[in-house]
Amino acid sequence: MDINSSKGQKSLLDERRMAKWLEEKFKLQYIETPKNFPAIIDAVLVKGGEMKGIVETKCRYKLTLEKFNTAFESKWLITWAKVQNAITIANSLGVPCVGFLYLVDENILLSQKISEPDGKLSVNISLSTTETQATINGGLAVRTNAFIDMRKAKVFCLNDNR
Repeated sequence: MDINSSKGQKSLLDERRMAKWLEEKFKLQYIETPKNFPAIIDAVLVKGGEMKGIVETKCRYKLTLEKFNTAFESKWLITWAKVQNAITIANSLGVPCVGFLYLVDENILLSQKISEPDGKLSVNISLSTTETQATINGGLAVRTNAFIDMRKAKVFCLNDNR
């Protein structure tokens, strides 16, 4: 599994650091799915004993917010199948699907609601079949990818405790 590689372990540590910040900032729980098995979603958000959302999280490296906004036109590339599956799970549980894009080098978190509890999209998503990196460890894959519009995402600096 990719999580067992050095890049996978770094990404997991960075995701957990981001999750800890979220938990402290918003007084909620970021309950991750088991990492020793390929889960469809990355985590569940819980507050006051109630599920609040299904989460898809990605850590990105060597990517500044400025480069993301200009070179990538504020569009988050993610496998469409992952997004579809996360939305389906969120809808079946009656909670929103939320995306967290963590720009690790700048310690910036972009948070975007992807779908409403009823499964309707909350954000513009365009689809395209493209060749992209297969996994965190490399390789190539041709698949349908979602390009999620992150222009209206909430932007948090994890160094900022306000």
